[in-house]
Amino acid sequence: MKKGQTLQDLKRLLPASLLAGLLGGGLIVFLKSYAYYWCWYDLLGLCHGIFFTIGYAHTLVLCFLTLFLTGMLAVALQQGEVGGQAQAVFAGGVSGCMAFFVIMVHTLVSDLLRDWVTDHVGFLIDSISYILVNFASTLFPALIVAAFATLGALLLFSSREKAATPEENARALRLVIGSTILIILVLLFLPPLVTHLMFSAGMIEAYPVWTFISLERTAPDTIVLAAHEVLPACALATPPYSVYIDGIDVSNASAAAASGLAVTVEPADGLQPFEGSQATWKGAVFEDNSTPVRVVVHRADGSASDLQIEYLKVRVSLN
Repeated sequence: MKKGQTLQDLKRLLPASLLAGLLGGGLIVFLKSYAYYWCWYDLLGLCHGIFFTIGYAHTLVLCFLTLFLTGMLAVALQQGEVGGQAQAVFAGGVSGCMAFFVIMVHTLVSDLLRDWVTDHVGFLIDSISYILVNFASTLFPALIVAAFATLGALLLFSSREKAATPEENARALRLVIGSTILIILVLLFLPPLVTHLMFSAGMIEAYPVWTFISLERTAPDTIVLAAHEVLPACALATPPYSVYIDGIDVSNASAAAASGLAVTVEPADGLQPFEGSQATWKGAVFEDNSTPVRVVVHRADGSASDLQIEYLKVRVSLN
């Protein structure tokens, strides 16, 4: 009878725990996918590579705090029906597993919708097969996520357990959850806000660390490459940019004429190293809508004594 009662208690905890995990997982997806770029994206291309580390660390801390909040919600949504630490652990663990499931689904769907994926069914089958084959490596991060959510559930349960009256219980719930939400909001906005203000005030010197090359298809047989945030060091190389179409050099008019692709380049010197520079490639190779065309720009980035070649790869599916 006692065992049956325990199972009934755990089943009763499931709906609210799953809902808490769904909310927590959705918030984590928002933080790591959207809030990260809103907070840090315009700083990632500046002189200080440490902003990559700061941005990821900032997002990681927010995600851990969100997992704590997820476990707390799993207990709070039970409306006082959590009867002991074991049930709090169960509620927190279930919410953490649900949050991990939401994150995995978002990652899978995001990859599935990328431009370079042409066989969606095959990609989905391969991804699921990979997860099943590497189940142990998938289980480990799931356990970490569940552990953080469980800690949050235990924290809220212990705070409520110390309350002597229902009023104190409700006050403890509001205090713990409210404080956690406040900490998340402060950490979400304060570090990037301070960093942006420091840049605006000139306290941190800013200059680009890479050249961004954009690609636009302006006609069925025409693409235009444009250079943005151009580094002065790019002018040291000859040519400053090397452009390849499906592995064939078409950097300028002479290279295109020798490529055998029947591609023309305008201007004849190709893409030049100054802000807003544009060059046009025109040819029948771009007209086949069923075949993806791979355009690779080799960017020269370095000094006269140390020339480092980096690669910017743009895959365009001509739809």
